[in-house]
Amino acid sequence: MQIEFNSNEPCLFLAEGESYVGPFRPSEVYAKIEAKEVSWVDHCYREAEGQWMRICDHPLFKMLQPEAPKPKPKVAAPPPPPKAAEPQVKWFLFQNETQTGPYSEAELKRLVQVGQVMAGAFVWQEAFSDWKVIHEIPAFSAGAAAQVQAQVKPEERRLSPRKPLVAQIYLTNQKEISNGVCRDISVGGMQVLTDALPGSTGEKIRLNVMPPISTGLKPFVAQGVIVRILEDKRGFSFRFTDINDEAKASIERYVS
Repeated sequence: MQIEFNSNEPCLFLAEGESYVGPFRPSEVYAKIEAKEVSWVDHCYREAEGQWMRICDHPLFKMLQPEAPKPKPKVAAPPPPPKAAEPQVKWFLFQNETQTGPYSEAELKRLVQVGQVMAGAFVWQEAFSDWKVIHEIPAFSAGAAAQVQAQVKPEERRLSPRKPLVAQIYLTNQKEISNGVCRDISVGGMQVLTDALPGSTGEKIRLNVMPPISTGLKPFVAQGVIVRILEDKRGFSFRFTDINDEAKASIERYVS
């Protein structure tokens, strides 16, 4: 490679053992470096500097040296990832023959504190094998004073072995077909959520229930009657009047 020097007069001496040779032009010294006759760390002398120095450090050749690598910027370590939020327990409430939920623990405590929960109401969550009276649960016993002291009806205690179940349902009143979602089930019936009510209280309908495989329940068909329309008109309570023994036994196992 041809290099142009500002001054190319013979002015450089090169060390050779304990002696020296020269003078050489800067271009001649550079040619010797390219021919590997001398190296960048060999010493040279010029009267202008008045001392021996390595060729790579000499003002005439320093500009030819590659720049020293720049230090890599230090990358700050990222902060530790946030702790995974613990899954909240979801609570279901059963009172006045109606199941509502799911609620977070804080939401249900607030309902208890403002007197919206009966003293004998039932609650359920996934860790329970059956429904429990709410005042028996330590998390809610502190607000027991605010609970409505209403006597639980005998039929409500009888209906208490309900268990939440999310299942797809196809239903017909022999006039039209619609679909809904089961919210809870018992041996005697179920509660169904749907945007289009298939009829009013007393209407006979037929259900085709498709439970998730994980529940252990097999799909089944049942006939029955609407016994109650939910207050928000988004569902109804349904009592079985015709259901086969296999489906009934499967429901009993699931609830118990």
